[in-house]
Amino acid sequence: MNVSERMARWTREIYSEDLMRQSEEIAGDAIVRADSAWHQFCLVPSDMLPRSSVGKIEYDTFRHMSAFLMYHWEASSMAGISLSNGLSGRYNAGFTLLRSYLELVLRGVLSQCLAQRYFRDRPSSVLGPTDFLAILMRSLSDEIKEKQIKTDDLEDNTIEIFSVLHGHWMEDLLRLKPASITKQITDWDMLRGLGSSPDREIGDIYTELSSNAHERVKYTDSGRATEEGAELFEWPAPILKDSLEKFLSCFHQSMEVGVIAVLNQVSRQFTGDMFKQMCHNVLNNENFRLADMRRATKLLKSWAN
Repeated sequence: MNVSERMARWTREIYSEDLMRQSEEIAGDAIVRADSAWHQFCLVPSDMLPRSSVGKIEYDTFRHMSAFLMYHWEASSMAGISLSNGLSGRYNAGFTLLRSYLELVLRGVLSQCLAQRYFRDRPSSVLGPTDFLAILMRSLSDEIKEKQIKTDDLEDNTIEIFSVLHGHWMEDLLRLKPASITKQITDWDMLRGLGSSPDREIGDIYTELSSNAHERVKYTDSGRATEEGAELFEWPAPILKDSLEKFLSCFHQSMEVGVIAVLNQVSRQFTGDMFKQMCHNVLNNENFRLADMRRATKLLKSWAN
């Protein structure tokens, strides 16, 4: 048996349809909500953004959101892999990948904002002057001015921010703490719809994901099995009711954060009747209703009226 055959066999065993059916029998509607929320995170941009006569998203609109959409694409895949692990009894991997998804969403919003002078050049009102993100924002603005980079071109194609953030800048960006990113994008009102303290809520979700992702004995899959009275070292991994329910709850919360982040990005691209109709279209989508994202629904209704 060669490597590809062995890995394919192993993959079929740990991600078997039988394991996922067991999870579905245990969690029922919670899985429907989680799966629908994931699909909405993936599809809202394509559902809301205008299309050309041949059915593709308009090129200029895509370019305007390209920094965010690059991260969104990666986050969509990360969330799907997280869900498949969680439904297959691989809770540690599921939580770890879900935390990565959340980080990708936050960094996508930040990168999109850094490409826009309106956000980049405003002094931060929530970060201290020595906070690494505050320093990065000031330095980035200075570099764009010194190199005479055309800000209009940068805003027309926001993915070009990564050409500016090359070398040590990109390394610095990757070292930013999620808490600092969340504080700043909350201050920029890019998480509108998450309540009065989006930074606190996301911080709580991130802490919960981290506590379940860390390799403490209690939170390894074998440790979970011991806690919930299952067979130790069972193969394939057993489906554990408590761990599954906790995972799906965190997953649904995280997907709603992502959907609200997407909606806020789209809202900056359009106004007027066209945007209102887009909101109505999403609200009338059956899969959106199945996702049961109440705050995202409330946000869309506020824009649709």
